[in-house]
Amino acid sequence: MPLPKLSSIISKLFATPELSQERINALSQLNPQRIYVENVRSVLGVNTAEATKLCETAYHQGLFSKGIEVRCPDGTVAAASTEHTIPSTVHCWVEENGHLEEKELSAGELEKVNFYAVK
Repeated sequence: MPLPKLSSIISKLFATPELSQERINALSQLNPQRIYVENVRSVLGVNTAEATKLCETAYHQGLFSKGIEVRCPDGTVAAASTEHTIPSTVHCWVEENGHLEEKELSAGELEKVNFYAVK
């Protein structure tokens, strides 16, 4: 996805005349297939509610798709889906007695993080 598409989506939704070069450079560092509200908030210098509104508006206008990640206790992504269909269990590496062991964990008990992707 070319950078101009993401910056034009954000400019359009924020109704701003132009994004600064600094913000365009920061946007270019984002993965267009994993756009997190926190990253949008940080790059644009807005609060979480405004960043969420921007992402949700892009989603409802058909510009973004929406997904969810399931994260292992160490923060690594165990599963991700843009259809919001995640498995009931996932495999994570967990430290026990000083050794890493692969464990099957219930996805329902793990952290979930929403993300967006440019269509």
